[in-house]
Amino acid sequence: MSTNDLPSRIQITEEGPREGFQIEPGPIATDEKVRLINALSETGLQTIQVCSFVSERLVPGWSDADDVVAALSKPADVDYTALWFNERGMHRALAFKDSLTLTGCIHTVASEAFCLSNLN
Repeated sequence: MSTNDLPSRIQITEEGPREGFQIEPGPIATDEKVRLINALSETGLQTIQVCSFVSERLVPGWSDADDVVAALSKPADVDYTALWFNERGMHRALAFKDSLTLTGCIHTVASEAFCLSNLN
């Protein structure tokens, strides 16, 4: 492979806030989540996945997703994205269509067992 074969640009999506806050064992204060995401926004990242609009019962770490997105100070040159798995989550995300870059995609998984354990 020569350097001419390399892409001229790559896109990195930072998923640390979304993934990290949902796996922490204890609650993380909403203002701490907002503070970290706002700080990440100042680092030159162009896309940050900021939350999961998922079941509060299954993912208690994101029970405050709406409050987090509402409190963010989004710079014009950063796209904030969110994750959702069903219609209810999508409608929650759509409430923030002026703050979030909303896209959709279809993911496949290796097995039904994995899908059930990961997404319920």
